[in-house]
Amino acid sequence: MPGTLVYLESHDGELTKGGLGLLSKAASLGGDVLGAVLGSGVADVAPRAGAFGASTVYVVDDEALAAPLPQPRVDALEAVVRESGADNVLFPASVLAADVAAGLAARLEAGLNWDLTDLRLEGDELVGVRPALGDTVLVDVGWTTTPRLAIVRSGTFDPVESGGTAEVK
Repeated sequence: MPGTLVYLESHDGELTKGGLGLLSKAASLGGDVLGAVLGSGVADVAPRAGAFGASTVYVVDDEALAAPLPQPRVDALEAVVRESGADNVLFPASVLAADVAAGLAARLEAGLNWDLTDLRLEGDELVGVRPALGDTVLVDVGWTTTPRLAIVRSGTFDPVESGGTAEVK
């Protein structure tokens, strides 16, 4: 599978469980797993992503990202997506991540699927699974363009430490 970039949020000097769980899931699918940590004073938390499957972590540590506003993060993440060449961009569900994902999808003219509860590969294609009809059925969803953007429901994937390390850029 081509590169998968996971948007990582941090609070109180720690990467959030949702992002670490997404890194673990992406690593289980194979391919290059990347992380993106955006904020002010976040450089110290980035290396931790390697222990959950990221081979490379892009850090944008800028005072302009101190406030939890989506637009500066869309600008920063767009640059990371273009530099990394990621085919998939995964977001753990949060209010800020949803705003960033929507803005990035519009900027990149990319498809965005949300509320996913699983991800799998069919050949080289990423397939998302999401509940429908009041969570009574599960449906497969896909994308027609790359990069493929997805917001994954909170608590879907548990973080699994792999013991790896990440290059921090």
